[in-house]
Amino acid sequence: MTTIPIYHDLSFYADVESNKNRYKHLLSKFKEEFSMDASFMSRSPGRVNIIGEHIDYNYFSVLPMAMEVDVVAAVRETDDRKMILTNMNPEFVSKQFELPEDGSVISIDTKNHSWGNYFRCSLIVAHKFILEKYPKIVEGGSKPLKGMRLTYDGNVPTGGGLSSSAAFCVTSIMAILKANGIGTLSKEDLTKISVVSEHYVGVNTGGMDQCASIYGEREKALLVQFRPKLVGIPFAIPSTKPEEMVFLVSNTLVQANKHETAATNYNLRVVEMAVDSEMLAKKYNLTLMKDSNLKTAGTLRSFMDTYYEQYLKQPPWDGNDVDIGIERTQEMLKIVETFFSEEEKVGFTTEQMSKKLEISVKQFTETFLTEIPVRYDVMRLYQRAKHVFSEFLRVLETLKLFREHKPSENSETFLLAFGRLMNDSQRSANIYNNSSSPHLEEVCAISVANGAYGARATGAGWGGSAVHLTTVQRLPRVVSALKNQYYNKHFPNLSQEDLEAAIVVSKPAAGSCLIDLSKSIY
Repeated sequence: MTTIPIYHDLSFYADVESNKNRYKHLLSKFKEEFSMDASFMSRSPGRVNIIGEHIDYNYFSVLPMAMEVDVVAAVRETDDRKMILTNMNPEFVSKQFELPEDGSVISIDTKNHSWGNYFRCSLIVAHKFILEKYPKIVEGGSKPLKGMRLTYDGNVPTGGGLSSSAAFCVTSIMAILKANGIGTLSKEDLTKISVVSEHYVGVNTGGMDQCASIYGEREKALLVQFRPKLVGIPFAIPSTKPEEMVFLVSNTLVQANKHETAATNYNLRVVEMAVDSEMLAKKYNLTLMKDSNLKTAGTLRSFMDTYYEQYLKQPPWDGNDVDIGIERTQEMLKIVETFFSEEEKVGFTTEQMSKKLEISVKQFTETFLTEIPVRYDVMRLYQRAKHVFSEFLRVLETLKLFREHKPSENSETFLLAFGRLMNDSQRSANIYNNSSSPHLEEVCAISVANGAYGARATGAGWGGSAVHLTTVQRLPRVVSALKNQYYNKHFPNLSQEDLEAAIVVSKPAAGSCLIDLSKSIY
């Protein structure tokens, strides 16, 4: 079992020198705020998803990688029950609260959202983990957790689609566990508890973001699998000749706030895909495992597996044989095309969905509309199912392309094929998942017209960032086009510093870690 690494220096960065001043300023700010030195630091990176969007909460594998941008916290535990949070960014004002004296788990007021709520949800999952695995620490639940002082510094763009909230939560969970005496923590346990952390602030994430942040390795992408268990499997990104392949990440600077728009965007997709799963299961008289974030319905992965194992009596698929996965996913796409009538492909009202499932509107509401709040006129079930299965097919085809590419071969064919998959992913996000935006469409079109092989939204969408596939030689042209045709057009007063921060060449980075401050880290 792999544990979260503990460093005594900054060697986990590719460029150590450029990060030294940042850490010095953070530790200095902590001492200024609290009149004491931090005892340790906790850090987790953001991530960019290469391909596989809005399928993780259906338990289909995805291909992300951790980035050098990250969230770092300077931390000290205290014997009082006070939690005091400060931030290097003045936009995030200090937060303070006191832990219950009786040792009970705190709650969150989701109606009053602030950055402090992400710490609170981290505290909830960390506390529950301690109660389950280390009850003696809190005397079986009658003793409160340690108080803490924390100062955060993050350079993952907020709302940029690079998982700033997941990086913050993972950083916080590690800090809370370490402060309460848990010095050794497995990546598997940290992933398991952090995956559900944002659910407490009303965002039903699927696990890719947290897993990518935790399992990241330098120079390696990740295959994040959810079945048979959640795990991040690092693998080397193919080398290309004669031109070196690179990923460019461009922030549209249009924020995608998952919490504020969840009811019509992110959470609605969770519900739509759960309804899809139960409708398809009904057609084949299958009973699905209730594994969706709703807890009352299945997922599209559950439908696919149950269809093959129970309806076709075929062996279970462990997710490793890519050819089996491609064959089964192609069959799912055929089923989706024939299952929905032309009228149903337009969309379903609540009454129409209830009738299709042969249940009352009340039963439909209890099953699908009570766990998480959503708003809609119609649910576009055909489009969502088509997106999920076609996007997973693209993940498998990308994985096969990566595995079969030989570094000795000329890479143009590989890059063109990879670029097509990314472009098709963006088209599906726009047309079938409706999770793109005009600004995302624009930056993708600009880069592809100016030297990128492919481009797609990365993250939840509805704003945020795009990832572009290009090469070192083509990179200057792509960057110049984005600056001139997008940023100068929409943000003419953007500072040079902010412009450089908005366009980042992404290299796979090290994942989550703790930093021991018992000796100098410089």
